[in-house]
Amino acid sequence: MARHTGGLSARMSKRRTAGNASPDGDARTAFWLMTPALALYAVFTLLPIAATFWLSFNSSAGFNTSANFVGVDNYAKAVQDPIVWKSLIHTFLWLAYHVVMAGGLGLLLALAVSRLRITQVFFRTAFFLPHLVSLAVVGVIWANIYDPFFGLLNTALTRIGLGAFTQGWLSDPALVLFSVNVASSWQGFGLYMLLFIAGLQNIDHSLYDAADVDGANGFQKLIYVTLPGLREVTTFVVSLAMINGLKGFATVFVMTNGGPFYQSELITTYIYRLAFQSQDHGLAAVLCILLSLLAIVITIVFNRWRARLSQ
Repeated sequence: MARHTGGLSARMSKRRTAGNASPDGDARTAFWLMTPALALYAVFTLLPIAATFWLSFNSSAGFNTSANFVGVDNYAKAVQDPIVWKSLIHTFLWLAYHVVMAGGLGLLLALAVSRLRITQVFFRTAFFLPHLVSLAVVGVIWANIYDPFFGLLNTALTRIGLGAFTQGWLSDPALVLFSVNVASSWQGFGLYMLLFIAGLQNIDHSLYDAADVDGANGFQKLIYVTLPGLREVTTFVVSLAMINGLKGFATVFVMTNGGPFYQSELITTYIYRLAFQSQDHGLAAVLCILLSLLAIVITIVFNRWRARLSQ
């Protein structure tokens, strides 16, 4: 009995000791467990950020050339470069086009497809398929669609008697940015559609029954039931569309390479042009920092807007 009691007391003492472990010991253990992830984060994220920031204060003509410290000359050059300002304006327009066209089309198709019963799975799959195609391939496909002589769009307009509306879609400075964004939005609307469909399925159907009892028509149910019920999904879709909009590089690069006359130039494509064609790595680093600040500002503004909607 004494031996059994002594063993029980020893086990309880060990449990009390384990329960009263030092917070410093827990912190050290957690730190060592996170060390591999922190090391990878430092090497692949923090180090490139620091290198970009350092390069923005230097003049470098290539990876194998020496870098000379020039202070804020690269920043002054960026401010005085008219193409920087033009590409910045185009980036904001690109974001607006993508949010409205891809997000809006996704919402409209979600409202239409969600009302189907037998063929809903087919249309959901069909509309989502473009999202599985890479943006580079999308650029090639739509460049052929926009071909002024043999492209599908101008040919179709001519065949149905609307030949007066045929355009050089990628050569007209007034149309090129919008035309390229249509291709990018076509690739992305399927994902947004599925997100909106998932949001529609989570709306309480008793709200629609109550609206029917009150005599609400379809438009009133859309305004007062459906759209408020999609508020959280809408904010998520808008944030995702903004992120995808800031990454608008591949489609522009494949279809127009920023032309004609820089009318489809974005910050991302101009960074590539400076770094790998003009070999001006210092100015390219400045624009990388500008793009990062732009993403941070958009994120802060969007989070405040989402917080106000949730109140």
